[in-house]
Amino acid sequence: MRIASRGGTTMTLAVALAAGVAVASEGADLAEVKARGALRVIIAADESPDTFALTAGTRPGFERDLIERFTQLQSLKLEVVRAPGYADRIPMLLRGEGDVIAAIFDTPDRWERVAFTSEVIPTHNVAVTLPPHPPIRSLEELHAVKVGVIRGAKPAEAAAEAGVKPRDLVAYEKMDDLLRALKAGEVGAAVLPISELALAAKRVAGLEAGMKVGAPSTTT
Repeated sequence: MRIASRGGTTMTLAVALAAGVAVASEGADLAEVKARGALRVIIAADESPDTFALTAGTRPGFERDLIERFTQLQSLKLEVVRAPGYADRIPMLLRGEGDVIAAIFDTPDRWERVAFTSEVIPTHNVAVTLPPHPPIRSLEELHAVKVGVIRGAKPAEAAAEAGVKPRDLVAYEKMDDLLRALKAGEVGAAVLPISELALAAKRVAGLEAGMKVGAPSTTT
């Protein structure tokens, strides 16, 4: 499953937090979407709410959850464009009625009409906080707190490379332990991949994404 769009490679790669987006050959890129202030996501009206809920709420569905995180980071609104049926999605995209289609499978005939993201999931690490701690917006703020990470994972390396001192870097074996420490105030922030944050936010309410930490990477 991927994400489809009418074009704008920059937007396509950025939106592809969920491995399932398609794009058509000529369309709005991320700059145009930002100028409009909203990302229009085309979804079939009877799409499973576990995949992408048509309305915002506490159970947005996996793909909506990920795209909502992207729009939050980009200071964009998410606008759902309902397609009457699955077959209506690509024609709507080509008419410019949306920017991307989420939750769509790629097939050879569709490749002739729209472009798809790759099967990997572009991602990046972010500094995650929980109120009353404010979001981390700068390296100076990151260096001023204890930072929790998962031992041996890439975000731990990214935090160290970002200048977090060894004495301030607290490694945990499991995500449950890291989230518990964040809730208990043992650490002021955690460094997580944005995709992991989307899942962690289902378990701990109020998690907030701050600055990016380290270079972008990909997961399969």
